[in-house]
Formats: sequence, C-alpha cells, structure tokens
Amino acid sequence: MYHHGQFPDRGTGAAARHDDAQGRGAPSAAGRPMTVRRELPLAPRPEDDELLSSWQGRVACRYDLIHDDLSRWLGVLRDDRCVRFTERDFAPSAEMVQAWAAACRLSEKRMRALALSSRSRSRSWYVWGEGRVAGAFRRPVCLACLDDDAAAGRDHHIRRTWALVETVVCSRHHRVLDEACPHCLDSSGFRFVVHEAAARLACIRCGRIARTMPQERRGGSADLFAAVSTLVAAGIEDQSAVRDRMLHVARLLWKPPRPRTGRRTPFVADVVPDLRLTPTAQAGVDPGEPLATAPIGWRMVTLLGVAALLDLGNSSMRGRLALTLDQLVAWTEEPRPRPKERPVPMASSCAKTPGRSDADYLALARSILASEEWRAVQGQDPRTQRRILNTLSNKALARRPEADAPAPSAVRLAAKRGAAQGPAHSDTRAA
Repeated sequence: MYHHGQFPDRGTGAAARHDDAQGRGAPSAAGRPMTVRRELPLAPRPEDDELLSSWQGRVACRYDLIHDDLSRWLGVLRDDRCVRFTERDFAPSAEMVQAWAAACRLSEKRMRALALSSRSRSRSWYVWGEGRVAGAFRRPVCLACLDDDAAAGRDHHIRRTWALVETVVCSRHHRVLDEACPHCLDSSGFRFVVHEAAARLACIRCGRIARTMPQERRGGSADLFAAVSTLVAAGIEDQSAVRDRMLHVARLLWKPPRPRTGRRTPFVADVVPDLRLTPTAQAGVDPGEPLATAPIGWRMVTLLGVAALLDLGNSSMRGRLALTLDQLVAWTEEPRPRPKERPVPMASSCAKTPGRSDADYLALARSILASEEWRAVQGQDPRTQRRILNTLSNKALARRPEADAPAPSAVRLAAKRGAAQGPAHSDTRAA
C-alpha cells in the first residue's frame, strides 16, 4: 500500500506545488504547459453496480487521499474547489475521464459507462449526496450490504441503485437505507479509509466503520415505503407525463406557501403529521430539487405525498392526505394574471346623430332659443321651462343633419331652384 508521503499533501495548492517536482506545469517550447501522463501503481477495478465517485474514493484511499485531492494530482482540478454531483457522478468532463482512465489503466468506455448520464434520467432523479465535509459521501447506504462486502473480502462500495431517488429500501435485505452513522448517529456522511487491507466506509465524525449493530431494531414501515418506491419507479421508467407531474408535485410540497395562507412551513410537513419539519432540515433542502437534496427521511415522506396526491397505484394511497392537489396548487402557486377586458361602450340614453360638428350644435341651440315654443314659456316657473327645453332639445337632436339626409329627387330639386329664381324668371322661360 502506498502512503500519504508519496503523494501531494492535502491542503491549498498542494497538487500544484507537487507538479513542479514531477515535471507537470513546466512550459513547453510553444509556451504551453506540458501534459504528463501519470499512472497509479495500485488501482482496484470498479464493481459492476458501483457509483463512479465510490470507485474513485476507493482508489484514493489507498494513498491516504480523497478523490478530489487525487484529481488535483492528476491535473484535472487546478483549484481548491470540491467537485459537485454533476461533474463527479452524473456527467464527468472528458478531461476527467481521460486522466482517471489513463492513471488506472481503465478504458475510457468503461469510465463513461459508470456515469449516471448514460441512463435515460435527468439529474433531478438522483440523490446528489453532497456533504458539507470534503470527501464525504452523504448518501444513504445499506449496512447489511456493506457487511456482505466485508464478509466476502471485498471493499465496501456504494451501489448505483442507492443513488436513485425512489430507492429508500434495500431490495435484497428489505431494510430501510441508513444515512446516519450507526454508532454516533451523526449524518455528516462517510469517507473511504483503509481498514485491514481493504477499503471501508467510516463515519466522518467518530471514524468508526459502518456496519450493522447487534440487536438492531428496525421499524415496520419498510413494507409501505417499498410499495411507494415500486409505484414511483414505475412512473419514472414510464417516461411519460406522469414522471414530469411527479417532479412538479414534489416541488409544490416543498415550495413556500403564499403569504395569504398565513403559514410558513411547506405542505410536506402535513403528509405525516407526527413528524416535525425543523428549520435546520428545511434549510438543507433545495425547493427546486427536493428529491435530490432532501434527507432520506423527508425524501420518503415526499414520495408518499406524491403517490397520495397523484393517486398512484389505483387509489391505494388515497386518503392519506388532508389536502387535495388542487388545494396544494392554489396555496403555493401564484395566480395567473387575468387578461384585461375591454370596456363595452354603453348605449346613450339620448339619440345623438353622429356626424354633427360644433357649428351644427350651436345652430340647434340658437334655433331652440328663437322658437315660438320657448318664447311662450318665458316668465313661467323654472320647472315648466326645463320641461319645454328638454322637449325642444330632443326634437332638434332627432332631426338628421343635412349631410346624412337623403338626396332630393330631380323634380324636387328643380322646384327648389325655380322657387329660388322667382316669378319673373318663370314668365321669361314660358315666353
């Protein structure tokens, strides 16, 4: 086994400082840094059902390193950041695949097959398992499976099926997966260490090896959650609209309620009323990706709520919630803005004839004031005057303007012209 002293120390810039002694980083004739292929003298093979980061962790622990430090030594990481789920397990970069495949004498095809993106699922349907401590695996494991690995003389390894969001119960041992250390009950995560010449998962906090505890008591909810996992898995593999609806409902369960509801706790807390959603647990969950980031306990509750609200499994989950999907949507989603309706013009009470100008209305007013009817009521009481004025105004407005009146016939037009010319003109034309 190789030890810590043969590789760069952990810490800031350790891999970059070590590159100078190994030849990496020296400029070439063209001014670009030379790429030196590095090989590891000892690199175990990945298991068929193993997660990519699990295999990298098993390789790195042989040299008393974590996988991010070993990636820095290989020249893949050039800063102190920790690799996130997407680059670590879902879709590693081509540079990452080439460097690790070359260092471990593994084909690049085999490396790419370990990536979760090679399957027909988006990253939202995997448990990301991003811990707060560098090199920690904060994802649920089956302690009985790890005991089987140790009994068979194999390394502990994290199964890919444990990374599926619907996997909350081990299909082999029929027990709920464990996310906390069985010894100290801390949930900071596990890290690979070498113990008795084999890679073992150990607690980040207490350092003890993960294994089942004697006289361990298991809850009786494994059957229920196994049934829910089966229903959810069937909906995911169906690749239809059901899968999108399940993810949408899961996000609604973790979405903060609207202010008008008078509550702050997401409605996922109502799925199992006996459980209390603490602010610490809520802060660790991304409402946009609840299934990928929630602890296994609240992930199980979320899946139970999704199955009940969508009525998965032919109504077998119906009646487990006190709210409906329509109520959940109304209490969490913002209402859609209604389209503005154009006001409908109201019909006028008085029959105004269109087409009159201001001069026409002035002429009508003068004709009313000069009429005999209006002059006859002068000196009478105001009430009588207003009544007569309204009558005259309605009559005047009911008459068509000259522009809209029908054209007179030729005979009427001639008669008007004759009357306008006078009797003298008529006698002359007759003679």
